[in-house]
Amino acid sequence: MGKTKQVLLSTDIIFIFLLTYGLSITLAAFFLASPEKLISGMEEIVRSPSNLITDYVHIAGVGAAFLNSGLVTLSSLFLLRKHKHHFCSLTVSVIMMLSGFSFFGKNIVNSAPIILGCLIYLRIHHSGRQDLLVMGLLSTCLSPIVSTIYCAPDHSALSNKFIALIAGLLIGYTILPIFEFLKVHTKELNLYNMGFSAGFIGVIGNLTTRNILAIKIVPHDLSFEHHHALLIFLAALFTLPFLVFLYFYKKNIDRSKHLFLDLKKIARFSLYGYLAVIFTLLLKVPLSGILVGAILTFAGFSMYNFKFRYFFFPALGVFLTALLLYRDAATTNNIVIILFASTLSPMTRKYGLVTGTLSGALFSLITRNTQYLTAGINLYNCGFAGGITVLLMDFVRVSFYRNTKIKAYCQNAHLRIIQFEKDLLARFQVFTQSFLFKITTMKDNQS
Repeated sequence: MGKTKQVLLSTDIIFIFLLTYGLSITLAAFFLASPEKLISGMEEIVRSPSNLITDYVHIAGVGAAFLNSGLVTLSSLFLLRKHKHHFCSLTVSVIMMLSGFSFFGKNIVNSAPIILGCLIYLRIHHSGRQDLLVMGLLSTCLSPIVSTIYCAPDHSALSNKFIALIAGLLIGYTILPIFEFLKVHTKELNLYNMGFSAGFIGVIGNLTTRNILAIKIVPHDLSFEHHHALLIFLAALFTLPFLVFLYFYKKNIDRSKHLFLDLKKIARFSLYGYLAVIFTLLLKVPLSGILVGAILTFAGFSMYNFKFRYFFFPALGVFLTALLLYRDAATTNNIVIILFASTLSPMTRKYGLVTGTLSGALFSLITRNTQYLTAGINLYNCGFAGGITVLLMDFVRVSFYRNTKIKAYCQNAHLRIIQFEKDLLARFQVFTQSFLFKITTMKDNQS
C-alpha cells in the first residue's frame, strides 16, 4: 500500500510541476502584452503558414507567443489527465517539446486535427496504449501542413480549409503505425524518433502542396528584439525548480525515494537548461522563438534518456563541422543543431565516444540539407536527420561485417577503443574528484 502511495505522489508531483509551468507562461502573456494585442497576435499566429522557421515572437509579439505556448501546454496536460496518463519523466520531456515548439510552428488550431486523428486511431486499434497517446501529441510536429493548406487561397472546388482538416486527420491516423514500424529499424538509437517518422510524411506533404495544390512555401525571418524578455523567462523557469530541489534536499528526504528521484530530475532539468542558455550567451547569439524552443526541448529530454557525456560528443562533432566546414559556429541555426544533437546520445552510449563524435559530424551535414526535402513542414527536422544518420552508420557497420576477417578486426578495434575511452573517463573522474578535494581542503585550512 505504501508503495502505491509513493508512485501516486510521484505522478502528482510531476503533474503539478507541469501544470504550474503551463499556468505561469499563460499568465505571463497578460503581463507582456495587452488583451487587444494578445487577441490580434493569436489571430496572426493562426493565420501564419507556420513552416520552419516561423518565429511566432517575430510575427505576433512575445506576449502572443507565450499565450500560444501556454494554451498548447495546458490543453496537452488536460488531454493526458483525461485519459489517465501516468505522468513520468518522459511526460516532462514531451510537454517541454510541445511547449517549446509552440514558439515557432505549433498552435492550438493547427494541432487539433492531427491529435483528433491520433485519438481516432487509438480508439480503434490501441485503446490502452499510454505511450502511443504521448507519441500522438508529438505527431503535431506536422501541424504546419495543416496551416500551410489552411492559409492558402482556394484553387479547386473544395475549400482549402476542408482539405486542411482532412489532411490533419489523415496524418494523425497514419503516423502512429509508421512510427511503430520505423522505431524497430532505428533500434531506438535516435532519441527523437517521431521526427524521423514525420520526415517521410513531410516529404510527401511537400510534394503534394507544391505540385497538386500549387502552394508555394516560403521561409520566414527570426526576431531578436525580445532577447531580454526571453532571457528573463528562461532564467526564472530554470531557477525556481532548482530552488525547490535545494529546499527539499536540505531537509534530507529519506522517507520517499520516488519523490527524491523526481526532485533530482527536476534539478537536472534546471542544470541542462542553464547549460544551454550559458552556451548561447557565450557565443553571443541573441535569443529568439526557435532558440527558446530548442532550449526547452533539450532541458526536457535531459530528464528522460541522456546524460551529458553521451550528448557532449555528438555536439562536439556538430561544433567542429560548423567551425571547420561551414564557419557558422556562432549562429542560431548551429546552436539549434548542437542542442538537437542530443538525439544521438544513444549512439554514444552504445558505440562509444569516437562513434558519437563521427555521428554528430554526419548529423550536422544531413540536418542542413534535409529541410529542403520537407520545406520546413516537419518541425522535428533534426529527428528526421538523426534517423537517417543512424541508418547510414548502421548500414556501414553491417557492410563491413559481411567479411568475417574485417568483422573480427573491427570488433577487436572497437573493444580497444571502448576500453581506452573508459580508462580516459575514469582518469578524468579521479582527477576531478581530487581537484575538488584539494579546493575543499584549502578552504577548510583558510577558515
